[in-house]
Amino acid sequence: MKLTRRQEQFTLNLMAGMSQYEAYVKAGYSAKLTRATIDVNACRLAKNTKILLRQAELNQKVEANKVAGVEERKSILTEIARARQTDFMTCSADGVWMHDIGPETINKAGLKQIQTTTMPFGSKEDNLSVILTKVELTNPIQAIAELNKMEGAYAPEKHESINLNLEAKDLTDAELLSIINGRRGGGVLPEEAGQG
Repeated sequence: MKLTRRQEQFTLNLMAGMSQYEAYVKAGYSAKLTRATIDVNACRLAKNTKILLRQAELNQKVEANKVAGVEERKSILTEIARARQTDFMTCSADGVWMHDIGPETINKAGLKQIQTTTMPFGSKEDNLSVILTKVELTNPIQAIAELNKMEGAYAPEKHESINLNLEAKDLTDAELLSIINGRRGGGVLPEEAGQG
């Protein structure tokens, strides 16, 4: 179901938050009609099956882009795991460390916090100050653990099971509970008690 150029623009205008009237006129439909006629036409067009299907398709794409896929999540966790202080700090020629954080900073997902503080330096007459930068990274161990879970790198969890070869129908609930607790606590089963 292909939309005409104006129908597609009308749909995009609606998705952008325009009113039906505004979306209709800005899509290239005649603005020379009366306001009432434009409102009726715009309303009818907004209820068109093709338009509704296209809106649903666009909404689905928007939702899909909002949620990070598996590859994106793995990429972010990998940045966190690989991040080092030197990704965010540069040592200048005089030995002073300066923050070096920008949009192209490597492993920037690993950056948890950065604080910059200006402090006085030297005597009051010198009127000098020094900028101190504190860089804190996100815990890489947690990121590695999450990556391991996503990859299934951990062995399945072991669950304790109790195997009783008894006729349960002949025992009361209290007796069964006593046997189970005795087995867990290292106690003996009734039939084992008389053996020596």
